[in-house]
Amino acid sequence: MGDGCKHTCAAPQVQARPYATLYEAFVKIDLHVHSKERSVCGRASEEEQIRAAIDSGLDAIVFTDHHRLISSERLQQLNEKYAPFRIFGGVEITADGEDVLILGVQDPALESVSWSYPALHAFVRARGGFIALAHPFRWHPNVTAEFERFAPDAIEVRSIHTPPGAEGRIRDIAARLGIPVLCNSDAHNTTPLGMYFNALERPPADEQDLVALLRSGQFSCSSPG
Repeated sequence: MGDGCKHTCAAPQVQARPYATLYEAFVKIDLHVHSKERSVCGRASEEEQIRAAIDSGLDAIVFTDHHRLISSERLQQLNEKYAPFRIFGGVEITADGEDVLILGVQDPALESVSWSYPALHAFVRARGGFIALAHPFRWHPNVTAEFERFAPDAIEVRSIHTPPGAEGRIRDIAARLGIPVLCNSDAHNTTPLGMYFNALERPPADEQDLVALLRSGQFSCSSPG
């Protein structure tokens, strides 16, 4: 459970749909993408994921591997190679039985497998980071982390691993906490890229600006159906 790969993380084979062109005026970003360089359940390399994202019509992705950060040096290399496409770094942490996406914090301490959710929440908040609850209700019939007391910044409503039948409950949580919903692929291979994304109203200048955009709600969540 420490690496986040409970049961199996192999992404189901889903058919991508070329509807991203409907959002050409927006910056289309997938905030939840894995690579085999850092996620043991990843089935595609960083560059395979990037090329698939570009081919699908996305403008940016965030690598959120399980308890592993991508280095700033590697991010710079990838951004230089694939510009104007943008690549950002984040991480997916398992805490108190739930998976949490962290953006805007590049501290190696995040890679610990011993986080409690309250401690993780405090750590990220103190550093100005962004916290999102990933695919709630995937592993349990109820959300096990103390999200009511320690509210995240957003919650993932649609992804290939978010149970469709839980959407109503997820939207209820978002409304009650006053937080936005996210649409991300949670792609472990190239197939789902482009199916789920968030349409930003403007390009983020850098990682902190991306966090500011997400916090301000200057985006919409888009997915099939």
